[in-house]
Amino acid sequence: MLYRDLFAFDADIQVAHLDGAAGSVPVERLALATDLAAGSLTFVKNAKFLKTLEDTTITAPQPLAGAVFDRKLWEGLAPELQHTWSKRLGVIATSSNVPLSMTRLSRPLFVQKFGELQSFVDGRQLGNTEIHPSALIAQGVFIGEHVKIGAGVVIHPGVTIAPRVEIGDNCTIYANVAIYSFTTIGKNVRVHANTTLGSDGFGYVFDKGVHHKIWHTGGVVIHDDVEIGANCSVDMGTFTPTVVGAGSRIDNQVQIAHNSKIGRGCVLCGQSGLAGSAVLEDFVVLGGRAAIGPDAHIGKGAQVAGGAMVNEGAVWPAGSVLGGHPARDLKEWMRTFAWVRKNALKS
Repeated sequence: MLYRDLFAFDADIQVAHLDGAAGSVPVERLALATDLAAGSLTFVKNAKFLKTLEDTTITAPQPLAGAVFDRKLWEGLAPELQHTWSKRLGVIATSSNVPLSMTRLSRPLFVQKFGELQSFVDGRQLGNTEIHPSALIAQGVFIGEHVKIGAGVVIHPGVTIAPRVEIGDNCTIYANVAIYSFTTIGKNVRVHANTTLGSDGFGYVFDKGVHHKIWHTGGVVIHDDVEIGANCSVDMGTFTPTVVGAGSRIDNQVQIAHNSKIGRGCVLCGQSGLAGSAVLEDFVVLGGRAAIGPDAHIGKGAQVAGGAMVNEGAVWPAGSVLGGHPARDLKEWMRTFAWVRKNALKS
């Protein structure tokens, strides 16, 4: 759909600038400011988001992309800055409540992407799957339309593979796994029973007593040589994919939330969890029941002790060893705990 057609779903949206060339480009997706391209729309709710968008568009202006600005933020810009933004972006709109507008505009784009998928007739009947002759597929497996399955893949009973999924060579998918649309799985991946890949992320905007859903379209990417245990959940990204890096190992009952990025060779022990947009760099280890808060960033090779809880937005450098709640250097936490215990006994 075109930008004007999309904006019609939110009565609060006001168009501040609409270049003719951009206006004729269909809107394909919502996007992060760092991921803008032709036919994509981003959201700018405060000065922090504006700075990110500014850095992006200075490097590469996006005359066929659009942005929804917070109305007060936009109106507070000097006229010359508004003019500059009109050159960098093809479409600029404003909203009095950017998070709520995000929920309203995400739904029609979700319907546009998912609504025409055939999810009730097996793609093998429709004749539009690509399944390598060497793949072994058990009885009771549903395979959606336009699914691609590589050589040597083994799929056990009860698996559901939604439309537009890709599974690379030599993967094993165990019983009752559910793989949602727009999930891409690399080579030599093992996914154990009852795990779900690509379910909706847990994203809502609370406004006037109602939790408004952000409709997710980002999908999931699982790279080569990953093993995922039983009863895990890997949520699809909001606008961009949730990613699990090559060679990572994920134990049973692990939660990986929308937009999380897990690097190469990471180890996530049982019942650990990542909140939305958390980042683990390469070779990070999470002990059992460790929790990583939203937007937290854990550096390469860091270790988080079992039961530790990393706060929202925390940034820890490479090689850190963390424990406690809120998580901090493990030796410091142990000393603090010993001091508290010692002084508690005195009292």
